Amino acid sequence: MYQNIVIVSGGRLGSLDFFRKRMAQTNNRMLIGCDGGARHLADVGMMPDVLLGDMDSIEPLQLASYERLGVKIIKHPVNKDFTDTSLALDYALSLHPDAVEIWGAQGGRMDHALANLFLLIKGGESGIKICLMDEYCEAFVPKNEVLFTNAAGCLVSLLALSPRVEGLTLRGFLYPLIDGTLVMSESRGVSNIISDNSAGICIRSGNLLVIRYWQKDVFPEAI
Repeated sequence: MYQNIVIVSGGRLGSLDFFRKRMAQTNNRMLIGCDGGARHLADVGMMPDVLLGDMDSIEPLQLASYERLGVKIIKHPVNKDFTDTSLALDYALSLHPDAVEIWGAQGGRMDHALANLFLLIKGGESGIKICLMDEYCEAFVPKNEVLFTNAAGCLVSLLALSPRVEGLTLRGFLYPLIDGTLVMSESRGVSNIISDNSAGICIRSGNLLVIRYWQKDVFPEAI
């Protein structure tokens, strides 16, 4: 069983160096190239363990090369009900890993980016941590609780992905909260800051999107 599964989709990957470093630190992993995400893996000199999708965004020569090299190919029809990233995530979850990271799932088309954010709800449902990742941040939906250590100064934004998130408690934050409620249509959870070396978020019910930025005061628009 793989502890970690990394899905690379065809959107913006970001810093190749950051991705390489993250992969070097990720043990016992499976790499899933999600159709056009195979080009990102080629750019960093990595070969997927699995290539999955409708294959409408991969060069035929690259696809043929992967087939010769024995990469597992899971091909879906172009006329399908779900995105390649969604199908890749379902496949990953069927293998029961400890965690799934999804890269290249942001930027470009807004509809795809939003669909990928809502895929994170499957993390809370399955009990498997699923993160959207890039060099700036991680985004995930916890089941009940999440803890941060040695993250003082990092910015964290919270948004409801269900009509209401109830029993929301924040400890170790600049703006703490005890047993609060966050509503889908409001933005008051945006731009909180971890103030202590140990911080935590707890919820009683609902789907809470947590976006944690890696570095203090470093955001995409500032680069």
